[in-house]
Amino acid sequence: RTGMPFASVAGTDVFFGGAEDPAAGLGQVVLLVHGAFDHHDLWRDVVPALARDHTPVAVDLPGHGRSPGPVLDRAEAYRAFLAGLTDALRLPPFVFCGHSMGGSMAVDFALHHPDRVAGLIPIGSSPDWDIPDFFIDGWDTDPEAVYRENRDYLFSKRTARGLIDAYDRQMRETPPAHCQADMRTCASFDQAGRLGEVRTPTAVIYGDEEFWIDGSRALHAGIAGATLDILPAAGHALPLEQPDALSAAILRFLDSLAR
Repeated sequence: RTGMPFASVAGTDVFFGGAEDPAAGLGQVVLLVHGAFDHHDLWRDVVPALARDHTPVAVDLPGHGRSPGPVLDRAEAYRAFLAGLTDALRLPPFVFCGHSMGGSMAVDFALHHPDRVAGLIPIGSSPDWDIPDFFIDGWDTDPEAVYRENRDYLFSKRTARGLIDAYDRQMRETPPAHCQADMRTCASFDQAGRLGEVRTPTAVIYGDEEFWIDGSRALHAGIAGATLDILPAAGHALPLEQPDALSAAILRFLDSLAR
């Protein structure tokens, strides 16, 4: 696709935003990976702040946003995909910044490819996820109910209704079958017993109204030397709710890597 920011991974187009040539950037290369039901636009208010001194790369996972797929549904499949993506983009050792499911991918990738990762930033994430059957089977039987229920867990009580409604519309752009695949992916992560093996510098970030708070606490407790930022007036959708505070926390961590 001439002139468009696509990489080819295993013969499939993968869209990425941010830096046009990630291998030739400045500062730290930061791979930004969204979570379930989402796409690269999650990072729209974070990328400009990072791009002043670093090289952000915001990817659409297969079957999400502008990446056509096929969608994946296992941690191991995403690990192989991300290895292929970093090869295709010729990335140097990079900082893996992932939201929710993307944060679990970051930890998984660092466990299996520690030489490729210079830093980890799991945001509102977890080493494993206890996914109720409704959030997997419901995509077949009543997707509208699952979209609705999922939204209720995502935001701070202080978040503007307009932002919540806009995100709800965006989330529904991800087909139910792809949402179901995301839930199967989350259910496949099993890292709790291996966090002590992570040697990559790590910054754990979550909002003060995070619903899945136990996951972030487990990451912070389990990864030696991990730092912790708890950002106010934010739930799970932190990159949308508090992009300025999140960007500042990410930049502090990137600066610490340079010292």
